[in-house]
Amino acid sequence: MADETPSPRPAWALACRRIAWVAGTLTFLLSAVLLYNSFRLYRGAGNGKLRVVEASGLLPLKSKLREDPKNEPLKAEIRELDRRVREEYFVREKLAGRAGWALLASAVVLLGTLHGARILSRPKFAMAGVTGRPPDPNIKASVAARAVTVSALGLAGMALPLVWDVSAQWQHSGTAETPAGGSGGAGSSTVPAADDFPSPEEIAANWPRFRGADGSGVSSLTDVPETWDGPSGKNIVWKTPLELPGENSAVVWGGRVFTSGATEKRREVYCHEAATGKLLWKTPVGTPQSERAEPPEVMEDTGHAAPTVATDGRRVCAIFANGDVAAISMVGKQLWVRSLGAPENMYGHAASLVLWRNVLIVVWDQGAADDGKSKLLGLDVVTGKPLWETPREVANSWTSPLVIEVNGKPQVITSADPWVIAYNPADGKEIWKAKCMEGDVAPSPVFANGLLYVGCDRTCIAAIKPDGTGDVTETHIAWKQEDAGLPDMCSLLCDGPRVYTLVFGILYAFDAKTGKALWEHDTKVKFEASPSLFNGKLHLLGSKGEWLSGTADDEGFKETGRNNLGEGIGASPAFMPGRIYLRGEKNLYCIGNGG
Repeated sequence: MADETPSPRPAWALACRRIAWVAGTLTFLLSAVLLYNSFRLYRGAGNGKLRVVEASGLLPLKSKLREDPKNEPLKAEIRELDRRVREEYFVREKLAGRAGWALLASAVVLLGTLHGARILSRPKFAMAGVTGRPPDPNIKASVAARAVTVSALGLAGMALPLVWDVSAQWQHSGTAETPAGGSGGAGSSTVPAADDFPSPEEIAANWPRFRGADGSGVSSLTDVPETWDGPSGKNIVWKTPLELPGENSAVVWGGRVFTSGATEKRREVYCHEAATGKLLWKTPVGTPQSERAEPPEVMEDTGHAAPTVATDGRRVCAIFANGDVAAISMVGKQLWVRSLGAPENMYGHAASLVLWRNVLIVVWDQGAADDGKSKLLGLDVVTGKPLWETPREVANSWTSPLVIEVNGKPQVITSADPWVIAYNPADGKEIWKAKCMEGDVAPSPVFANGLLYVGCDRTCIAAIKPDGTGDVTETHIAWKQEDAGLPDMCSLLCDGPRVYTLVFGILYAFDAKTGKALWEHDTKVKFEASPSLFNGKLHLLGSKGEWLSGTADDEGFKETGRNNLGEGIGASPAFMPGRIYLRGEKNLYCIGNGG
């Protein structure tokens, strides 16, 4: 009979045991993560209550709001906290789903390798007398080590994307950074609540963008002060220095005033308390792309922070001359930021932002009309992701977009050389266009009397009917004025019967229905800020700090008062009940009766 002896344990059995150890460790860790995540989401088994809501302190704040329903700062705090709670909920839900699949995979590997180790560890008999080279223990160890390494890498490859993706969202759900000129960008996975976008009544009650809710520079308020003096402090409620320069105007929402400032290396957004001028927060804006890039060349009159910010009461959006665009929460947390790259713009980027529902609209005009570099962007205000992007056959411009409603449908109006174009803000598709602009177009359009009023210094002032489709150059231009009063920098103003333009120090008036030139008035003051209208009077802001007020009719302009800020003015004012918020060269002002 042959003598039988068991052979040494195979190397693969050892490898299976080691792989099982790795899989078991991962299974334990994933189970712990899921248990902790479930604890964070739910208070206890079976009751179904969201612990993340109760632990946030949101419910007491909502109870407090019921006692004081007009507390706007409290509303902003609740919205921000609610956004964070929903953000955490969706991130934890995503974590639970991915960790569950990873747990299942690691458990399968654990059971499979344990079973394999058991089978491979059974004694394997060899016939006596059969000679052969005994297994080298070093080879066994090498095989086992390689197997463990490969399996560990595989399991790590399965787990790391989960950790990376979720931790990135945890750090800042909503951050979107895109290489210059790119169209990608990772954003938040949160779904905005129904109240994340303001009602028309909310928008009208605030001053959310350049020249007010409708971009007209017209306010229906009658209690705004008309007499004040900066140097003496008469009717100056407060005056607060601004750290960084900027030509943008103040916007106001719910007891908070927002501005931005920038130099070649720094870009910041500011929030001041409307009642006291106290700085509530300042938030820096920057992307790795912009930090590496050379700062853009800008004119001194434009600077690095010419565009006015826009807000919907839930977030504040800002854009700078280097192409950085960002959204910031009402309590100063950066929600997302992306780089569009510095535009080819001889004076620096100056087009302000506008919000329509969940769409942040960016006019990105650069180069010449036939360069193919200009475009209109619609970004998701919640995530920063592009919703749509529309090429524009126009040259660089400095005009801010305008959102109007025509026959119950919204339109985004843009003005540049050579086209005035209307787009659908929902998808960026062109609705109509009129060829009537030329040169460096800076004055922003206004909408009144069912007509769009546009103008620039080299071409004309024109009134356009906005109810057409396609090229409406020959059919929908109601009138054109090509002689005098063509605006260079200041935007147009319409009081109903008349359209006004400011050219250097001269105020011009035109009949709003026909375009007939009515009169011109030499103020002997240089203007950079756009004119405003409140309490039935025109208000003109001089570049050295003068503020002229007066009445106008078809016969002429009668100056009724003149105030002095005490420092230069390049920004347009924001009007709120009983208050004017005005940015000077160095300070932010609140003007009010009895200040």
